[in-house]
Amino acid sequence: MRKLVLALVLLVGGATTTVAAPLLDTPVYYEPSDSYFELVSLKNQYPGRYVRDETDWLAMKDLAAKRTYKGRRGRLAIVRDRATNSFLRDTFKPDKSAWFGLQYLCKYNRLIWANGRLHEKDGFQNWGRSWNVQGKNPSNPNRSQGCGNHNYFYAVHYWASKHGFTWNANARNVHWKLAFVEYPAPGKYWK
Repeated sequence: MRKLVLALVLLVGGATTTVAAPLLDTPVYYEPSDSYFELVSLKNQYPGRYVRDETDWLAMKDLAAKRTYKGRRGRLAIVRDRATNSFLRDTFKPDKSAWFGLQYLCKYNRLIWANGRLHEKDGFQNWGRSWNVQGKNPSNPNRSQGCGNHNYFYAVHYWASKHGFTWNANARNVHWKLAFVEYPAPGKYWK
């Protein structure tokens, strides 16, 4: 596997600060889940195929399912716990928002993973301050995030590392350039 090591050295007030560039389009093995993870760049992997090299969650879910690595079929990444969350943040260092495999089903007020399993209500969560799973805005609890059409869903994404690498859910017409894709071990696609 190729290693991609990029660093940008900035001079700030006489001090030297190193800022690592994101690791894109390079699957990395994560032993605890026996999966490979990759931060896929639409611009690099599918140039010119999408307007502004961005796409919505459903299109990215389909693209992820068509990807393979070492005989493993891809899917949008499932973030089971804090350790997986930290691995994604620390390994890939995304500098832009990125899709992963979670969506909020408005009608049922539930989260569901890309493998079809419901997110456990007491399971790991990494919500930012502006949105939470109950569909309420914590800064104004009387204001609902609102799904409008209750048959719709909100796609969940990560904010960039510089913005806290927390989860957020958005309604229609949201497009991002990056997505976390997971390649689970054979037989574990639906687990």
